[in-house]
Amino acid sequence: MEYDMVVYESEEYRSKNPEDSERFDRSFDSLLKADIVIRRVMCSSADDIDPDGEARSIVSEKGMSALPIAEYQGVDISVGAYPSDQDLADFLDVPDGILSVDRQKPPAMGNDLPPACACRPVR
Repeated sequence: MEYDMVVYESEEYRSKNPEDSERFDRSFDSLLKADIVIRRVMCSSADDIDPDGEARSIVSEKGMSALPIAEYQGVDISVGAYPSDQDLADFLDVPDGILSVDRQKPPAMGNDLPPACACRPVR
């Protein structure tokens, strides 16, 4: 099965950040009920991370403390914390009412749009 989003996480982060972990667990459960699947990978080393995305190089460079990392279609969208409900809603095109927030932007890469950011073109 292919996943648009993969979240690499660690037990260390979960134990040090129970509120963020519980919030993400609730969001994850809500997405599952709506048949929106995110792949979750509990990591004990960089070897547990797919070498094709950006997460592996981030963990190789910064160590396991960089987790959790969320990748959307191989590009990291969240490093050092779980993705927000807004990121989940926008990137995964989640129908309104599933998460604590509704979509504000079209799905980022599914429409060939750049990821949501506050970037402005240089002139």
